Amino acid sequence: MALRQNVAQGLPFISENNPDPLSRDCVDYDRRIEKNGNDGKFLRSNGVGNYDDEPLLKGRPAENFMAELTYHYDGSYAGLLSVLHRIFSWRETPAAISAGAPAQEDLFSAPAQVATDPERADLLLAAIREHLSPETPALVRHAFFSETAGVEMAIYRYLAHGWKVRRRLDDDLACPVVAEVHRLARRVRGEAHRLKGLARFRETADGLLYAPLEPEYFVLPFLAAHFSERLGQERWLLHDVRRAKGVLHEQGRWVLADLEVEGAPSLSAEEEHWQGMWRTFFSRIAIAERVNPRRQRGFMPLKYWKYLVEMDNP
Repeated sequence: MALRQNVAQGLPFISENNPDPLSRDCVDYDRRIEKNGNDGKFLRSNGVGNYDDEPLLKGRPAENFMAELTYHYDGSYAGLLSVLHRIFSWRETPAAISAGAPAQEDLFSAPAQVATDPERADLLLAAIREHLSPETPALVRHAFFSETAGVEMAIYRYLAHGWKVRRRLDDDLACPVVAEVHRLARRVRGEAHRLKGLARFRETADGLLYAPLEPEYFVLPFLAAHFSERLGQERWLLHDVRRAKGVLHEQGRWVLADLEVEGAPSLSAEEEHWQGMWRTFFSRIAIAERVNPRRQRGFMPLKYWKYLVEMDNP
């Protein structure tokens, strides 16, 4: 089992370009909202996006300055925030936002490659905390890690709407762009919460506590913070098998990185003993007359059974 660190600016997030069905859903609603002046004005006045002393993106024709742009970034969360910082500061119009370099030229939009800038990402988050809802930063982060195709544009539309309604943003659930981000964030939070109870650690021969997972969403960052508190004195590894990522915790610190596994880890003799005892407890504690498989699957969905010790009957 080898752990290869590759998280200087965050983990890659790959998504497919797809139509944006919500792009105009709030147009009529927005017309009824009292305007607060120039939507991008406060960004500049508060130190967010002072690009006056910087040139435009290299290689971008001057005549295309007002054209819609397709933004490309490195796939990290900080990378997306850097893109959004530029969009709102320069008041540009995005045609799409996608991870990685463009595969081919788009006839209807100009490409723009945006480098990840942690300082500008922090400035955008600071502006969001100051001017929008207190829940907005966490909602954006959770929605991003849903890895849903088109989530970048969904977050852009959500924040663009937020500059208009300001503190009322997350109360405006009647607006589809707000409801979409809330829906994605709720799903990620739900799975992270569920796996806090369904992650099963196994002690390997070298004393490492190893927990394999195959979550639908990328929830390792949220699980890492939880288990760092619960198992702060232990050496453990959370392994996202589907994404080949892992969180290694050691000496009170954890790191999120790419993970290469060479063969199944060998378990300690004591672990085999405790797994047998846990299976026995699980089967004996149940009341046969009250067994309800449907309700059980509601609390323990089948997609997680693969790595549940009690559901594995050797």
